[in-house]
Amino acid sequence: MNRIQMDEAPLRNFIERTEAITQRLSEKAPQTRDLDELRALTGAFKKQTEDFFREDRKLNIGVMGEVKAGKSSFLNALLFDGKDVLPKASTPKTAVLTKMEYAEKNVIEVEYYSADEWRAIENNAKIDSDDAIYTSAREQVDMARSSRLNLRAYQEKKIERFPFDSSEELRNEFLNNYVGENGKYTPIVKSVRLYLHDERFQEISIVDTPGLNDPVQSRALRTREFMELCDVVFFLSPSSQFLDQTEWTLLSTQLPQKGVKRLVLIASQYDSGLEDVLRDYTDKTHTPYIDEACDMVRKNLKKYARKNMKRCVQDMESRGVDSALIDVIRGCGEPVFVSAMACNMARKRKEEYSPEETRLFNSLLRFSDDARIQEDLRRIGNMEQVKRIFDEVVNEKETTLQKKADGFVPTARERWKGRLEKFRERTENHIQLLEHGDKEKLLARRKAVENQILNVQAGLAEVFGELKTALEMQKAEAVRSLRRVSADYANVQSRAGTKIESVTKTRKVWDGKWYLPWTWFDSHMEDYTENHTVRYNYCLASDAMENLRQYTQESENQIEKVFSDELELNGLRRKMLTVIIHNFDPGDESYNAAFYRLTVEDTVNSIKLPVINMDISGALDGIAGKFSGEITSSEEKTELASALTHALAGVCNALVERMTTEVKQFQASLDELARNMRDSLLKNFYAEFDALQSEYGRKEEELANYKAYLSALGEEAARL
Repeated sequence: MNRIQMDEAPLRNFIERTEAITQRLSEKAPQTRDLDELRALTGAFKKQTEDFFREDRKLNIGVMGEVKAGKSSFLNALLFDGKDVLPKASTPKTAVLTKMEYAEKNVIEVEYYSADEWRAIENNAKIDSDDAIYTSAREQVDMARSSRLNLRAYQEKKIERFPFDSSEELRNEFLNNYVGENGKYTPIVKSVRLYLHDERFQEISIVDTPGLNDPVQSRALRTREFMELCDVVFFLSPSSQFLDQTEWTLLSTQLPQKGVKRLVLIASQYDSGLEDVLRDYTDKTHTPYIDEACDMVRKNLKKYARKNMKRCVQDMESRGVDSALIDVIRGCGEPVFVSAMACNMARKRKEEYSPEETRLFNSLLRFSDDARIQEDLRRIGNMEQVKRIFDEVVNEKETTLQKKADGFVPTARERWKGRLEKFRERTENHIQLLEHGDKEKLLARRKAVENQILNVQAGLAEVFGELKTALEMQKAEAVRSLRRVSADYANVQSRAGTKIESVTKTRKVWDGKWYLPWTWFDSHMEDYTENHTVRYNYCLASDAMENLRQYTQESENQIEKVFSDELELNGLRRKMLTVIIHNFDPGDESYNAAFYRLTVEDTVNSIKLPVINMDISGALDGIAGKFSGEITSSEEKTELASALTHALAGVCNALVERMTTEVKQFQASLDELARNMRDSLLKNFYAEFDALQSEYGRKEEELANYKAYLSALGEEAARL
């Protein structure tokens, strides 16, 4: 990359220096896992710098966020004028890493899972667990089996390329089949690369990543590899559940350290957060206009973002982190508010709205009026601001890449320092355990810990008991809502059409001649045809089917929201950790809360929320099999409405049954979680105690080894 000024000597020197550090530490490290981590850091640095200095290096722009954060909808609104070119990934099993780049010809490149990768997914599918990694694997395998695919044939192909002429062909012929929610090939597709003959992609490469914490290991690895090469990230967090701890951790402790030079924080699905605020005013005397509600939402979320940002910056400054990394974090204090749905609605006529868009329109109209609703939709959509930022990002490509080049060594140095500091803390903790204990104390402590773990189990049972009761109450309210909302989707949209009708009429034709008086009264009857333009109303079965899909999707989201709202996962984790830390903080020198906290957090993080994905293909086929084309007669319209109502009722009952099952299973899983946590803690502590007992037998020798390693870590950190 000729335009980027960079002396490659410092890069080579840094690689040589880190390899030498790893070699010296290998002579003193008690465990090989530390050395493996350091070698991985050096390998990532080599790959990152080698990629950067390719002659065809483009600006890598990533779009990241949780599943259902609206990443694909955001990109469709930004790049494709709101057309649903990129399908939505509603569950982890349908999430695919999609990369978009420029090419002279439009081509889609599909990469399939290899035989080894698919074997790993099948092995996970055999494990009877509700953890996302296993449920997602089961869904993928079931989906592949139902599609009756010859897996070996696609695994041997590895990659296929297909040309296409238009975005419509891309969407209908390829993307829906290969990455769509119900696509035939979706379960076996690992990633997709779109080569687009579009000048906007000349200098950039855009990646729509799967959701964070992707349960599919090979796909998660691909996402992490891309993060290492990413220059700019548009990070989406839903406005109604803005910036949970997982998201903020990724923003503040991973992306800048991996070389991202600009973070654009997007509060996505702004309409949802706005509706939450407006809903609070339904029964109040003061009804705000939408612009006033917008100000309220923006103010609250900006305040939250700035608070997190300032706390993070202060922590980084206190640790002496490089100022360039801190500047990246400062950009998160000003989130951009976006609603792809509102943006698309502002481009349409009201008659073209989907049922979900119609529902949002009616909800917003109560706080607006016909004269200003389009302006309000554009304000909520806010895509103009995003496009300005996007254009700015592209125009500043050289500046961004220069910053990245200048920051390679400082950024890598910070990652190394952080890793060595982690090793140092772990080693110091181990030294404390060896210095302040002996075998007799250790055995006594073992018994005390067993009792503490039983107390933890009792405390968790109390926390989970409250949660189970709250979930049951929330379920009852959700059931009422599902039945109530189904009525909103029971009406099939009436469309206006025109047609030409020919009518045959008869008229009298005079046969007389003016110059022959006796023929003046002669005549005959003659047929003739009149054409009339007739306006009529009709319905389409596809509209009824779309209503059914939209109702199902909204209901799935609502059921998932029952769990996410009531659980408030981070709050639940805090409660659980409070129980654990309270019981595991005996106040003596031998053990400290940090040791227990690290052991427990791995277990707590295994809690996963249910993902609802109903199969309504039977209900859809039932409508499609009875109706086709334009439905014009009152009798057929009534039959279609009746069929839709019947299908909605069936889906509603299935959803209620599914939610009831999920609540029961989750309640049971909470009891199982408490037992598993007890067993896990006991297993972890027994392993630690056994290792310590062994080390106490050669206490002085082990202490000397750990202290030598601790000293070496300090010396090597100073050399960086």
